[in-house]
Amino acid sequence: MRFFVAMFSHETNTFSTIATDRRQFEARDLRYGGEILERYRGTGTCLGGMIDAAAARGVTLVPSVAASASPAGRVTKDVCAHVTERVLADLASSGACDGILLDLHGAMVPEGSEDGEGDLLRAVRQAVGPHTPMAVTLDFHGNITRDMVTRATLLHGYKTYPHIDMAERGREATERLLDVVAGRLKPTVALRQPALLPPLGTQGTARGPMRRLYDRAGEMERDPRVISISIFAGFPLADIRDAGLSVYVVTHDDQALADRLAGELADLAWTHRAEFVHSAPPVRDAVARALAIDGRPVILADMADNTGGGASGDGTEILRELLRVGARSATVACIWDADAAAACARAGVGATVTLDVGGKVDDRHGAPVRVTGRVRTLSDGRFVHKGPMMRGLEGRLGTTAVLDVDDVKIILISLRWQTLDPEMIRFVGIDPTTERILVVKSTIHYRAAFEPIAHEIVEVDAPGLSSSNLARFHFTHVRRPIFPLDPL
Repeated sequence: MRFFVAMFSHETNTFSTIATDRRQFEARDLRYGGEILERYRGTGTCLGGMIDAAAARGVTLVPSVAASASPAGRVTKDVCAHVTERVLADLASSGACDGILLDLHGAMVPEGSEDGEGDLLRAVRQAVGPHTPMAVTLDFHGNITRDMVTRATLLHGYKTYPHIDMAERGREATERLLDVVAGRLKPTVALRQPALLPPLGTQGTARGPMRRLYDRAGEMERDPRVISISIFAGFPLADIRDAGLSVYVVTHDDQALADRLAGELADLAWTHRAEFVHSAPPVRDAVARALAIDGRPVILADMADNTGGGASGDGTEILRELLRVGARSATVACIWDADAAAACARAGVGATVTLDVGGKVDDRHGAPVRVTGRVRTLSDGRFVHKGPMMRGLEGRLGTTAVLDVDDVKIILISLRWQTLDPEMIRFVGIDPTTERILVVKSTIHYRAAFEPIAHEIVEVDAPGLSSSNLARFHFTHVRRPIFPLDPL
């Protein structure tokens, strides 16, 4: 048995001014052929799960390309063309394959298109014909389109946010693809898309409306006729027609059942739509609340400056407030500022430097903050994820410096990455459990690894392009009316 495998993953924030070009992919991951298997084997990723399941079931994987970049603005045409052409060329040269495994995202928006995944799936389907089965893993934040549904045989969305089930979904996709090839499974699918655009801050699956939906989906999956249910919360900051919540149900040769269950879940989401509205205190109130808490560490979640949602990662307003009030024993993790990190590296450990930090990408994340501090540590930015998300996968932050400004430690990084693992603090010599305050630039993912060590968490309504206050954005392409943009 031979399965072709490839990855092309990007979450596009169409409000971002950072173009996602080839350099962005090379900074995160752009690999070819057999090195893909070496990179991802044994990791908590979809590709890792696919590799593990294939090995267990005696399936030979034919690897093509693995391309991913940190969330930002639209993916450039040349990158889309390169990855698509490589996939098609490898398909043509690989010989007969029994099935195709694709690890995609679901919210990629290229230049000149609204549906990056649909474009790729259409090209692959045209190349292999209508009968080759294709299983696709998609991010929980996927904005599902008809092209995705009709071109793929099966879609498998993450069921957790934070995304701690990626490897499980990769294994599931591989197992179900084997069932289709063997004739044990005849997929019948249903898609429903209520007029809901859930903000990121209320999409977590540990509690709230998404927990309710997945609890009900779990009950439905006990029926042996139900193969899988994926409820995609959607990525609201991709301003495209199909952005928003989608329900995708797969049954075995029972279209009526798939339609009924998908409809029930869509109705349930709509009934509880008000629970998707998010609120958090503004910066000054949040910092004051954190400083008043007796216990450590207190997490200040900088949700709106989350690079994992396409924000710049160089937001400054929480840092500015911590310095204004004279906070101590605080760490800001992390600020994307390659120039500041390089200046610290030139000065050397122990040197005192005066720098403008952050606020350099746009006017949506706060102005630069001028600080004078001591260079505490320097690093090449390499670490290994040890939390529940992406365990075992190497992370790269580029030149990394810790600038200590009166016991407010600023971690400066050169490559954009969401602060989702305490290892991003530990590897520069800071023990996160002993700090009074940790500023973490993440919306929900940080909870998987930081919640177990946090004394308390305070979400912050700071400025930034991953804000859960959707009223801050000017939408022009999403279908209307849609809640909560419109009072439905």
